[in-house]
Amino acid sequence: MNAQLPGQDPTLADEELEAGAPACVLSFNANDPTGASGIGADIATIAAMGAHALPVITSILVRDTAEIFESHEIDPEAVADQARSVLEDTTIASWKVGFLGSADGVSTVAEILSDYTDVPLVSYLPNLSWMDDDAQMAYLDAFRELILPATMVLVGSHSTVTDCLLPDSSAARPTSAREPAVAAAEHGTDYLLVSGVQLTDK
Repeated sequence: MNAQLPGQDPTLADEELEAGAPACVLSFNANDPTGASGIGADIATIAAMGAHALPVITSILVRDTAEIFESHEIDPEAVADQARSVLEDTTIASWKVGFLGSADGVSTVAEILSDYTDVPLVSYLPNLSWMDDDAQMAYLDAFRELILPATMVLVGSHSTVTDCLLPDSSAARPTSAREPAVAAAEHGTDYLLVSGVQLTDK
């Protein structure tokens, strides 16, 4: 069901549904020139599900098919301008949050999300091992504090999800599949989908 946003014509959502218009999904993500991830992958996936993507670019990745070399962050104010402009006259059915560039980018996007709390959010935590340790820690701290409480579904690799949800965990003891799920629920996230879980011998 499409959510009515502040300042919009209350009949807009019903008219769009009656006209058979596809659901609109606003995605915040980086531009990946390989097309394997980021905003390009979001557009393809959203279209495959029969919806219409509203892409908001948060950073520009410099990479090949094997690794990420660097990221050029889009100014958070420009990210906010992209999103708020399209939100003024478009009804969205859901959000998708991918890589937001930096802790400041996370804060900016979280502020936008807070204005539309009835719209469901799917959040993705990509592999951040290419980032500087301090920048990565700041990003995950901001994501945990500001994005997780608004997230309905969290998706990510086991290593990144663990770093975010269980920052004090020890590498000497592998975490179970259940521990991140419990931590996600404690932060307000309803569902967790994790890939790359290392199974322990029974």
